[in-house]
Amino acid sequence: MLTMEDCLGLADLEAEEVAQIAAHEHLPFMTALEKGASLLQEPWGDAAVRQMVWDNLYRRPHNPAEAASLMTLYNDTCTRHPNPFDRRTSPARAAGPQRRH
Repeated sequence: MLTMEDCLGLADLEAEEVAQIAAHEHLPFMTALEKGASLLQEPWGDAAVRQMVWDNLYRRPHNPAEAASLMTLYNDTCTRHPNPFDRRTSPARAAGPQRRH
């Protein structure tokens, strides 16, 4: 049987990062863990995880302690997931969505 720590380790995510993915995407924790693990398999996944934490920091009002905690988490997330890939400049984005025939 896998424990929560096992799942987090396999996903290469911290529980706080998963909680921020869950809050950002309005998902239950385990679904957010799966989404986060899936994102990190993409070349732009690190940037997506960082962006979700950043969005949560600036989207809703926080008390000073909560804001400081989220800023620390954002900095830690940037350190843990440093891939600088920018999906806005991806060749796949320039091509647009694929059409089905």
